[in-house]
Amino acid sequence: MLKLKNCFNAFFLLFTGFAFAQSTTGVPAIDTLKRHDWDIETNRNSLGATIGLALIFPGGGQFYTKHYVRGGFLFAFEGALIYETFYNKFRQNRIFNKNIRGYRDSVSFYQTKLDSSVNSLDSSIWKGAKKTHDKILLKEESKKRVSKDLWTSEFAWLAGLHIYGLFDAYGIWKSNNLGHSTETYSAVSALWRAAVIPGWGQIYNHEYGKAGMLYMGLLGSAVSYWSRQEMVKYHLNNLRKARAEGDSQTISAIEEDVLFFRKKRNQYVWAIALFYIYSMADAAVDAMLHDFDSPTYFVMQPTFNKGLSAEAGFYF
Repeated sequence: MLKLKNCFNAFFLLFTGFAFAQSTTGVPAIDTLKRHDWDIETNRNSLGATIGLALIFPGGGQFYTKHYVRGGFLFAFEGALIYETFYNKFRQNRIFNKNIRGYRDSVSFYQTKLDSSVNSLDSSIWKGAKKTHDKILLKEESKKRVSKDLWTSEFAWLAGLHIYGLFDAYGIWKSNNLGHSTETYSAVSALWRAAVIPGWGQIYNHEYGKAGMLYMGLLGSAVSYWSRQEMVKYHLNNLRKARAEGDSQTISAIEEDVLFFRKKRNQYVWAIALFYIYSMADAAVDAMLHDFDSPTYFVMQPTFNKGLSAEAGFYF
């Protein structure tokens, strides 16, 4: 009868899903379940190997600690960004440089003809030809600057993703070796730490993966903001030259570019602010709910007392 009761208890708890992991429920089938994503049996406990592999190889620390899904995602995303930043963008840059050299030679040629012209008709012809090639050259140089702007942002996000991989690998190693922390954290302490230095609150809560993800977002957003601001300065400089020449068509096109990159720049200002607010809110909530997954807080199981009934118990 006792064995039957234990089996039924285990089945009921699995079916209802009301057990939230840390202490024991008295039911072996439940107490032996893996409760956290780092509960992976492994004897790979070297911190040097974990961090070293994560440093030199995308997802290396995760693969070493047998977290193959995490490692696979990091390898795929970092691999795509590495291809884009170190191959595709450099290939595009070579094409832009080749085109720009050709148009610069043309502009130089027409400028020489303009300087050596002896009558107004020749001067007008060479001036018109030079102006046409000046516009084409400006477009090609602008395309190259846009490509460089994207490269800067992509490289920043690639670096941020790699930083996240390092933090995440360290968090996995620490949890594998020291176990899931059961200590309670102060929400106030977590909040002021996150307010002073974004990510410090997450580190205080031992949420290293979240800290790494936060730094990835802040680094990518900050560098992208700076890069967009450089594009605004570049187009403003071109705008001053176009206004000095009185070219209304070129002025209108450049003003649209200035407006476009200002909007893109401002989006990253909002992103940085939101990441900062999120870091404080997440740190405080994580500290308050750190031990929320303990089954000692809420357990529901059947009892036999002149029939079958369900009993809920709260433990503090």
